[in-house]
Amino acid sequence: MTTSQGLDAGQEIDSQCLKCKRVTNHIIIAMAEGKIAKVECNVCGARHKYRPPKIKKSKKVTKKKKVAKKAPKIPISQIKAEAHFEKIMEGLDSSTAKPYFMTETFSKDDLIDHSIFGMGLITSIIQPNKIEVTFKVGSKLLICKVKNPLKK
Repeated sequence: MTTSQGLDAGQEIDSQCLKCKRVTNHIIIAMAEGKIAKVECNVCGARHKYRPPKIKKSKKVTKKKKVAKKAPKIPISQIKAEAHFEKIMEGLDSSTAKPYFMTETFSKDDLIDHSIFGMGLITSIIQPNKIEVTFKVGSKLLICKVKNPLKK
């Protein structure tokens, strides 16, 4: 910006204001060697070096190539867990599954239906109040009441 463009101290110009974080109207307060040196923001009153407004570059419109989406990779551990689940569920009737609640009593080899993990088989009892259940996603440790094998 030079005085050849007719700019001089006291005139208004747009500048990037760091305090306002946008382009605002400013007053030129100092010129140096024919260039704008300092400006004062008309919005917040901040004085700073002149920063010309940034010109937004137009984005070129390009055709995007269609890329076939790859199927998400399934971890080997999940594949093994599913295979193990299918093997232990063979021959079991899923209609006999009890809904899982923490307040219910369960025993080994009971089928349960969990609201998040789905169908599962109780594979072990961990006293005093936990069961290990094998689901399609793998084994989970759940809290519940457990039948005491010593009490009849």
